[in-house]
Amino acid sequence: MVQATIRMVIEPIFESEFVEHSYGFRPGRGAQQALERVERLLKEGQTWVVDADIKGYFDNIPQDRLMDLVRERINDGKLLALLEAFLHQGVMESGRGWRPTTKGTPQGAVLSPLLANLYLHPLDLLAQNQGWQMTRYADVFIVQCSSREEAEAALRRIGDWMEAVGLTLHPEKTRIVDATTHGGLDFLGWHFARGHKWPREKSLQRLRERIRETTPRNNGISMESIIERLNRRLKGWHRYF
Repeated sequence: MVQATIRMVIEPIFESEFVEHSYGFRPGRGAQQALERVERLLKEGQTWVVDADIKGYFDNIPQDRLMDLVRERINDGKLLALLEAFLHQGVMESGRGWRPTTKGTPQGAVLSPLLANLYLHPLDLLAQNQGWQMTRYADVFIVQCSSREEAEAALRRIGDWMEAVGLTLHPEKTRIVDATTHGGLDFLGWHFARGHKWPREKSLQRLRERIRETTPRNNGISMESIIERLNRRLKGWHRYF
């Protein structure tokens, strides 16, 4: 409740500066809008894509640098101390007791999405100043370009920025893709290729796994309860896809 209250107070301060191409965990914004932007840019010929993956983003945000960004807009000492206490609160690992957190933001904490967006805000500004067609949803982002050379130049610049702020691009998951080929692009659960889109294979596989978990043969749950649970899951999947 305390974190939610703090977020209600400080979110408008940062929201007033966040950029248009950032969609994750922001009021009135969501994945569908991000996907609409990606589709529109693909149709406009921005088909060479920097598909970036930040290695362990939430676990590796440098807390001192994050707090420096907070202090640029907030100078209330008690609030700053409380925010630092949240960041340093530690995590409970099963059977191993409390472990201190000297970096990163606690995943699942109410304030973490806002703070994570704040730390990548300078990258958003860099993209804006460079004229890149970036679409970001929290720590997942792509840059759409009209040529491979443009995409390679953007990726080099992004890699330099990541290194400067204490983050790392995942060497195996970060790549440049051509969305006009069969291999295409995966983004926010969808696969884009050759002017079309459909649910990516991992999204379908995850749905099948959830259905198996919801419909075991010998669990003692009534058929009515199974149907109710299954319908909730299927309706949610259908609404998104």
